[in-house]
Parts: sequence; structure tokens; C-alpha cells
Amino acid sequence: MSKNKEDLDMLPEGAKQEQEPQTGFVDRLWNIFSSMKLGLFLLLVIAITSIAGTIIPQKRMPQDYGSLYPLYSALGLTDMYASWWFVTLLFLLAMNLFICSFNRMTPLWNLFAKPKAKVSEGYLTRLDHHLTHQSTKNQEGLCQQVKEDWQGRGYRVVEEKLDGKVFLHGDKGRYGIWGSFITHVSLLVILFGAVLGIYFGTEGRIAAEVGRTFSLHEVYELTPDEDFKVRVDDFKTIYRDDGSVDAWVSTLTVIDEGQEVLTEEIRVNHPLNYKGYKFYQSFYGSYIPLRVASPGSPEGVEVTVTERDFVPVPGTNLGVWVAQYIPDFDPNLGWVSKSPDPNNPRIIYVLYRGNQQIGIGAATIGEPEILVGGEGAVTFLDYKPYTGLSVRKDPGVGIVWLGCGLMILGLSLSFYVPHRRIWAIIEEKDGKGHFTMGGHAQKNKIAFVKEFEDIATPYARKAEGSGTS
Repeated sequence: MSKNKEDLDMLPEGAKQEQEPQTGFVDRLWNIFSSMKLGLFLLLVIAITSIAGTIIPQKRMPQDYGSLYPLYSALGLTDMYASWWFVTLLFLLAMNLFICSFNRMTPLWNLFAKPKAKVSEGYLTRLDHHLTHQSTKNQEGLCQQVKEDWQGRGYRVVEEKLDGKVFLHGDKGRYGIWGSFITHVSLLVILFGAVLGIYFGTEGRIAAEVGRTFSLHEVYELTPDEDFKVRVDDFKTIYRDDGSVDAWVSTLTVIDEGQEVLTEEIRVNHPLNYKGYKFYQSFYGSYIPLRVASPGSPEGVEVTVTERDFVPVPGTNLGVWVAQYIPDFDPNLGWVSKSPDPNNPRIIYVLYRGNQQIGIGAATIGEPEILVGGEGAVTFLDYKPYTGLSVRKDPGVGIVWLGCGLMILGLSLSFYVPHRRIWAIIEEKDGKGHFTMGGHAQKNKIAFVKEFEDIATPYARKAEGSGTS
């Protein structure tokens, strides 16, 4: 069913009006990208693929993916957010948001700045809330009464006169019509900030033991544009009373041009920030230098391992699995440290013959452990904990925060500033004023019912879909 021009003026805020069929390629492409269904589909696909990107570790070494690395690499899943197909999805979504926003801008502006009062009487009587009224006043007196009443209730009133009729339009909460538009723009801003971070940001990881000073160029996969250094002053694990880990804390000092310029403690989600680079507490571990020996290799072999590494004993079928460092070992507590302080540090190890576990021990650091009556020996020479840092510089962060602010503004306008509209057609019949009034609200309709009844009270006892007086 076609709509007349007056009815088209009453379309919901920012809605796309009916257009003549367009057959050109650009027009068809424009119409495809202006589809809300396309936008929802793209959002769904991006959400699903983002779940995959969250589950599959990103930017790791090939060995971290095991036998699945060739498949993940071919699909771009090892660095998914920078893969061509993910960036293409973001581009298509950005195009959809831009075209949808562009299409809505002119109707919204006309509705905001230049609302039209002229509508058809048929349209008003089809609204959910309307009434007709025969006044004792003449047309001019009734028109003045209605205008003053609406303005007294906070409505902006626009008046048009045509063919002996007076058309009135009143609206309130017109800033609310920009809510969805601003929300769409905020998504565009967030996308732009995210893409900026992907292509112009940099991120790397480094494991540094206490006392080490490293430059940004030593951070794995980081491509820095600054040349300052960072020293790890301290790294500690804070335990709760029940022995569980409460937090990992690193103390870092920034050294720029030979001067110590900043010292801060960092924790998970509490990074150090200097010149746009953020240092996050990301992981932790330890370096454990040890020597394994056997009768066939009395000098032994020295290697440096980390917890969970396995070391074969040379010349035997024995192997030592380095299990865990215990700072305050108590035989009654097993693998749980008695306290966080290194009062009785031990290294828990498991001894294997071939694939069979044959023993477990708690070795004192610096003292040799004799294995299976002298078939071998292992000496844990030291324990050097390191802090694992993620170093990141993202020029798009500020833009993403701007987008988030716009989104909050847009959603607030949409939910808390509902746009309400009322119209009236006033004409002279038999020397008396006669008018038809209707109202419409897209949101918070329950409150609008009460408001419309209050507005209609001076003219009718009851205002409803078929109400008259």
C-alpha cells in the first residue's frame, strides 16, 4: 500500500522513506549496504569469529600450536585480528554503518529542526491515541488554547495554515531522536580505533628475571619507536592465608637517556604507562639452572630449564621432571608452601625410568640429589624467578574510548529521552472550532498514554483509539 506525502512525514524517527526503484549497479550496492539485516549478520559473524580468536592463542610460536599450526596458519587464526578476512569483515561492517547513518541523517535533521505540522486527518485517526472535539470557541480561540496548553507542558509547537485549516505539531524530547544515530556513529569510531591499533600499534612479550635491564628492542615481536630501558627491580607472588595465589607484583623502573624517570609496581590490569607504552603483568615463571650427572658422565651436563621441563640423565634411561618450586617447604603440606617467604626453598622433582614414574623428591637448592642408589645425580644450582611482561602501544585506544563515550551518550538519549509527538488539525465549522488531535511515541509508550490522556482531558473525558467528544 502506498503512503501519501503527509503520512510519510510521520514515519518513525530517521526511518528510510519509500524510494523509487533503482536499477544501477551503484544504487543496488548502496541498497545492499543500507540493509539492517546485513549489519546484524556481519555483527553475528564477527562475534562468532572473535570467540575463536579468544580461544586460540594469538601470536604464539609455531610449537605452541602443535600439529594444528599449518591449519591455523593457513586460516589466519594465529593472528586472526590482523588477517585479511577479519579486516574485510570490519570494513564491510563499517560500510554498512556509514551508509545506514548517512541515509538517516537528513530525515533526522528535518525532524529535529524543521518538523512539518501538516498531516492528513485520516492519518491522525489511525493513530493509537487520537480524539475529535467540537469547541464553543471559534477556530482562532481554540487554536490559541491548544497552543498554550501544549507549550505549558513543555512541547515545542509548530503551526501551519492552509485552506482555512490550522495544522499544529508539538514535540518533546527531540534530542532523543539522535540516540540511535549517535550509537551507530560510536560503532564506527570504535571500529576506526580498533583498525588503527591493528595497523599502527605494536605488542610484544618478554620474560625478565629480577635485576635485568632490557631495552624495548629486546622485547619479542615489539617494533618500538622509542629507545628507553626498563629494569625489573622486584617480582613477588602474594599468597592468601589459605596458600592460594592472590597476585603477582612486579616493580619496574624506567630508564630514559640514562636517568631513572619512573618506578612503579604493576599487577594484572594495573600496567605501567610511559610514552604511550604500557607494561602489563602477563605471566610468570622461573629459570632453574641444574646439573645432571651419572657414573658414565661424572662431570655432568649443566642446563637451564623452567618448571614443567624434563631433563634426561646422560648415559642412563633415567629422566628428571622439574615440577615446582616451593619457597617454604613442609613435608606435612606436600606441594603447598608453608609461607610465601623462602625459609626452606626446595625444588619438587619427579624421577622417571623410561615412561614409568619411579620416585619423587624435594631437593635442596645447591645440594646434589643421588638418584636410585647412585645411578645418577641432579643438582639444582639456583632458582631465578622471572616476571612475564606484555608491552603494548596502541594509538587507537583514545579513539576507542571516545567511541565508548559516544555510545553511552547515544544509548542514554535513546532510553532516557523519548521523543513524543502530537498533531492537531483545527478548522471552523458552523462558527465553532473543531479539531482532530493525535499523538505518537516510539518509546516509553506506557508513560505516553497517561500524558496523552492529560493533554486530552480539557477536550474529552476519554482519549483512546476511537475516542471522540
